Amino acid sequence: MWTDEDKIKGKILFFSPNEEGTSYFTDSLIYICDHNEQGSLGLIFNRPLELDLKELLRGLKISEVDNAKGNVFLGGPVNPGAIFILHSSDKCWKGTLKVSENVYMSTDFEAIEDIARGDGPENFRLTLGYTGWGPGQLNAEISDNAWISFDENSNLIFKINPSDQINEISKIVGYDIRMISPNFGNA
Repeated sequence: MWTDEDKIKGKILFFSPNEEGTSYFTDSLIYICDHNEQGSLGLIFNRPLELDLKELLRGLKISEVDNAKGNVFLGGPVNPGAIFILHSSDKCWKGTLKVSENVYMSTDFEAIEDIARGDGPENFRLTLGYTGWGPGQLNAEISDNAWISFDENSNLIFKINPSDQINEISKIVGYDIRMISPNFGNA
């Protein structure tokens, strides 16, 4: 069982397929941004919403949005009105969380404004909501084989088309991650 935060923070999780059918997290790739004794926070990065970034920014009353490009993503079911930005390490703002050498997370409104102006980080996923776990919950779910974990891959997160990300991570690890059973056991 994982207990060390550094072993989970910065990992990519995939919900283990099971016989009980689909769940909210079916076919979701989640990047774990924080994990400690108080719980865990992750962002789904492969589920774009049918919401253009410019449309969201205009809704936030940001006038300068012409240079904003991309879609908004579903980050998870918790606090769906909150904006979280998973991004490359070339920019940071007040309160930016350094998850790893290559990936940061920000929620600062200044970061949102910079993205609107086209002055944001080189790579980013702007999400609504997040995925959260209470104290010890994620560790228990991993021990129960509910999640498959993979090492961070910033190219996968930011550069691969979301519809291709599961196939791409399957190629990287050498097997189709959709075919893993939660009943495979622990070492």
